[in-house]
Amino acid sequence: MRRRAAASLIAAAVIAAGCGREAERRSGGGRPAAGVAADAGKGAAATTGDLWFPDVSVLGERVRVLADPALRGRGGGTADEAAAADKIAAWFRAAGLEPGGDGGYQQPFTRADGKPSQNVIGVLAAADPKAGHVVIGAHYDHLGVLGGDIHPGADDNASGVVGLVAIAEALARAGQRPAVTVVVVAFGSEEDGLLGSAAYVADPTLPLAQARLMVNLDMIGRAAFLTGKDHEMARAYVAADAIGALASPRAFDLVAAVKNAGKPEGRPVVAASDFGPFEDAIRSQVELRGDHASFSRAGVRYLWLSTSMHDDYHQPTDTPDKIDPATIAVVGRIVVRVVRGLPAKR
Repeated sequence: MRRRAAASLIAAAVIAAGCGREAERRSGGGRPAAGVAADAGKGAAATTGDLWFPDVSVLGERVRVLADPALRGRGGGTADEAAAADKIAAWFRAAGLEPGGDGGYQQPFTRADGKPSQNVIGVLAAADPKAGHVVIGAHYDHLGVLGGDIHPGADDNASGVVGLVAIAEALARAGQRPAVTVVVVAFGSEEDGLLGSAAYVADPTLPLAQARLMVNLDMIGRAAFLTGKDHEMARAYVAADAIGALASPRAFDLVAAVKNAGKPEGRPVVAASDFGPFEDAIRSQVELRGDHASFSRAGVRYLWLSTSMHDDYHQPTDTPDKIDPATIAVVGRIVVRVVRGLPAKR
C-alpha cells in the first residue's frame, strides 16, 4: 500500500487491502499429516457464554505448522502448497467433515501457467437439504520463496485457515450444528489471482444458486488492528482492537448480524457502511481483492472479515510469533454465531 487520501486511509482501516498479487497489480515445523490431525478438538474455551471453540493453544500450534519453514511459504502451484493441502485435509477429516472434493477432500485444478494446484473442501451437512448452504473459505497459499527468502505467511493467510478449521470443529460440535449446510473451503493459488476460488465457483460442491452466503477469512491473526506505519491517520478513526468487516453492497442484515455476533467478544466490528459517504471509496479499493470476489461475481452474497494491514504484509517477517491466537478465536466465534443465526428457510 502507498500513502493515499483520507478516504483511502479509512478504507484500509475498515478491511485489509487484500492478499492476491494479481489483484494488487490490477488495483494500482512442517509435520506429517497424521501428527497434525491428532490435535483436532483438543481443549475448549468457554470465555463467551456456553459456546465451545478450540483452545487458543491449538490455534497457535496450527499456525506454526502452516508457517513452518519446511513448507517454504506455500507458493501457489508448488509441491509445498500441495503438502500444506494434505495437512489441511487431515484437519478437515479429524473435524468430522465429509469430503467435498473430487473423490476426496481435494479439488485439483490446473492453473493458466500449467502448474497444478488444489482446493481443500469439507462439508457439514444439515438435516434439511432445502435449507441451503453457506461457504466459508480462506486461502492457504502464500508467496513461497522470493529473492531467496521464505515468506511464511503466518497472518496471510495461515491465520485464516486455522480459523476456518476451528469454525468447522465448533459447528460440528453437538448442540452447535447450524440449520444450514456448511461447505468449508481452503483455496489454493489465491496470491496469483484468486485462482482457487475461481476454480471452485466454476465447479462448486453444491449449486451456487443454493448458496445463501460466502464468508471469507483473510488475515485475522493480529491483536492490534491496522498497525502499518502508512496508516496513522486511519488509526484515529478505528478502535485499536477492532475487527474489520466488508459485506455485499446493501446487505444491511449481514452487517447487523456480524456486529451483533461480535458483542459477546467485547471487541468492535467495523464495517464499510459505518463510514457513510466514504463507503463507495472503500469498496472501490478493496471489494475485488479477496476470494469473496469470485463468489460476488457469481451472485453470491459475501461477508469478509480481517484484522487488516501491518508492515509485515507480504514480507519474510510475517511469522508465527506475531500472531495472536486469541484474536483468531474471536473472529472464529463471530462466524459461528453468524452461521448458526441463519434460519432454516430463506
